[in-house]
Formats: sequence, C-alpha cells, structure tokens
Amino acid sequence: MARNIFAYLFGGSIFFIAIPAIIFYMASISSYTFMPEGKVAVIFGSVSSAVGLLFIIWSNKELIEKGHGGAVVVGPIKLSKETIKLVTTGPYSMCRNPMHMGAFLFYLGLCCAVNSLLSLVVPFGFLLFAYCFAVFLDEPRLKRDFPEDYEKWIQDVPQRFWPKPKKG
Repeated sequence: MARNIFAYLFGGSIFFIAIPAIIFYMASISSYTFMPEGKVAVIFGSVSSAVGLLFIIWSNKELIEKGHGGAVVVGPIKLSKETIKLVTTGPYSMCRNPMHMGAFLFYLGLCCAVNSLLSLVVPFGFLLFAYCFAVFLDEPRLKRDFPEDYEKWIQDVPQRFWPKPKKG
C-alpha cells in the first residue's frame, strides 16, 4: 500500500506539477498565441483540462479496483504493482489508453488557458511519448500476460487514444 501511495505521489508530482510548470514557463518566454484572446481561451482550456482530469482519475480508479494494480509502471520500472487483470471496462471500453488521452487533454487545456503557441510542444510531445509507450512497452506486456483477453479487447476497442462513437 505504501509503495502505491509513493508511486502515485511521485507520478502525480511529475504529471501535475513539473509538466504544467514547463507549460507555464514556455508561455512566459513566447508571446505568440493560437486562440482568440480572452474568455474563449480560458473556457475552452478549462473544459479540456477538466475532461482530461476526469479520464485520468477514472482510468486510475479502474486500474486499482478492477486490475488490482497501478499505473506507475514504465517497462522494467515498477513503482506500483502491475495489474493482474486486463481492464476493459469504464474508460477502457472507449479507447485503450484513456489515461494518456486524459493527460493530453489536460495539458492541451492548460496551453489553451495560457494561450501560448510555443507551449503546444508539450501536449503534442506527450502524445508522441504516449504512443511510443503504448506500442513498445504497454501493448507487448498486455499481449504476453493476457493473450486471449487482449485480442478480444483490441477487436472490441480498436481505438488506441480517441473514443469513437459506437454504431447503433
């Protein structure tokens, strides 16, 4: 239990303190904007960040409760316990990496709120990192540990990052 608490405090400090600090720093050194000035940027940014935060929290809750593990596992570095069950419910029934999608939306929202073109490097850089993480670390582990469940899941949920409305 203490290990998981430490892992989430460590990961949370990176995702919710260090990376936003980089966004705010980048905004302070560049005056180029990408959205209309004023309330529109702040409102759009707030909504995007709130939706992203919802997906981050919801995804972690599902991993802990249904997967009996945590999200702070990066290849061989296992700060939290690995999931012992493939999670395919909740946000994982909409896309296979809802936590990464949530983090992208959270960072994009911050960029909109500060309205800095340069700061957009952060969410799009994170998206590139998340794609590589999913393809080269996460998916091979899931295929190895949950072969039948994983194959069914990718058939049911082919979208890696973005939810797609279901037909009918």
